[in-house]
Amino acid sequence: MTPLRVLQVEDNPDDLMLVERELRRGGFDVQSHRVQTAEDMRAALKDGSWDIILSDYSMPGFDAPTALRVLQDSGQDIPLIVVSGSVGEFEGVEVMKAGARDYFPKTLLTRLPAAVARELGEARIRHERRLAERDRALLARAGEVLARSLDFQETLARVVQLCVPELADWCAVYFSETGEALKVVALAHEDPERVAKGFETDRLFPLDPNATSGPVRVWRTGEPQLLTDVPSARLEVLARSPEHLRRMSSLKLRSVIHVPLQGRSGTLGVMTLGTSEGGRPRFSSRDMPVVQELARRAALALDNARLFQESQEAIRLRDEFLAVAAHELRTPLTTLGLQLSTLVQRARRETSSDLVARLERGLRQVRRLGTLVETLLDVSRLSTSGLPLSLERLDLGELMGDVLERFEAEAQAMGCVLRLEVAPDVVGQWDRMRLEQVVSSLLSNALKFGARHPVEVRVQRNGTVARVVVEDRGIGIPADQLERIFERFGRAVSSRSYGGLGLGLYLARRAAEAHGGRVWAEQRQEGGARFTLELPLETPAQSSKEPS
Repeated sequence: MTPLRVLQVEDNPDDLMLVERELRRGGFDVQSHRVQTAEDMRAALKDGSWDIILSDYSMPGFDAPTALRVLQDSGQDIPLIVVSGSVGEFEGVEVMKAGARDYFPKTLLTRLPAAVARELGEARIRHERRLAERDRALLARAGEVLARSLDFQETLARVVQLCVPELADWCAVYFSETGEALKVVALAHEDPERVAKGFETDRLFPLDPNATSGPVRVWRTGEPQLLTDVPSARLEVLARSPEHLRRMSSLKLRSVIHVPLQGRSGTLGVMTLGTSEGGRPRFSSRDMPVVQELARRAALALDNARLFQESQEAIRLRDEFLAVAAHELRTPLTTLGLQLSTLVQRARRETSSDLVARLERGLRQVRRLGTLVETLLDVSRLSTSGLPLSLERLDLGELMGDVLERFEAEAQAMGCVLRLEVAPDVVGQWDRMRLEQVVSSLLSNALKFGARHPVEVRVQRNGTVARVVVEDRGIGIPADQLERIFERFGRAVSSRSYGGLGLGLYLARRAAEAHGGRVWAEQRQEGGARFTLELPLETPAQSSKEPS
């Protein structure tokens, strides 16, 4: 026997019994409820769950067309068949046009079981199609919504809001901060007051860490759990006090699904979905696959947000360490540099050329160490704010002459000849220290990769901009690396072959941008590389805002 819940719109008890008898003959285990007015029918549709509606066509104060409108107003997809002793063909066709699935004269009741079976089958197909469309739309929206943010708390809120009300009346996410006990960290319901009460209940009556069912069991085992029914007797067993029972009962839960949120390193938490009385239908095994897929995507988004949060914290700690380490190194280096400078001057007075040469080599290494320390400090500044500028009126040709003079000894050591060509009156408002830093990086780069070849430097004026062009005839730069070398720690060659931190060109570009200018690299047709620093001749912005 097939269970069949029938809502009968009928005023004659004898006709009701005839219909039930024919349905039982057709193999149905009938459970029916009779209504005779529109009000009774609305109440029955609200409180009950019906497989089919059988309606007489005409009754005192009520008829089949009105019953059909009541059904349509409820939004439920329940087949309605008109069974009447007075219905003619014209009325039958009209009521079917309005939405009835079929009509029968009561003289042909023997055909009713087959018609009911057909309508039940078609109703199941429509229901499955609607659920499949809902699942596809929900999963498509999940991918879009969960990818919008890498903030952990925001992602948690999106996860629970995604499920309500399309899939559930309630959605909660449980996490464990201590690794021992679960607590609600996100909760969604259409009624904000119920959300507040849900958080309060979790605070007053936290989950028992030794519970053998519910979120705790799912978190511990990694296995989902479906409760198609939540009887009051179950709540009485779980309640720790009358107040706890009252709060749980007020949720009016009908069915619940608990699914684990599986991250890369294990179970992150548990997502719980619930339906409540007067809301959605109970969950069934048919709902489990879509809930598990949603949980899988939610867990991936939460895992990504957690890893991003951890990486940001690691970067912050690294930059903090760089800042502290650089400050600690700068003080003794400054002292050491002053001491060596004093010794160089004394050695020159005492005409000890060998000692002067040794001291000057030592002094150059100290200056190099000082440059590395300042580089680390600048990287730390860029992570937190930007490069501050101290602007003054400068002659770019004079500045380049000073810088090349400082590089003369290094160029000789590398077997390079430095050539400088300067256009007159290339003057602007720039930060001396930052410009020296930029052109020093470009020169150091040219000497490193263009050893034993000339390095040419040109200072030019081109309309409203000034340019410093540095050309070498060294190993050159592959085309696909021309931009990458300006990234933080970017390199075009292995660090084993050529030393350095991989930060000089990165800081050079940031310093140029802080002036409102730019710096770029090109390949020379004759071999080697060409770097160009371009600066506005007008007063630039006082400082730049660097992205952290």
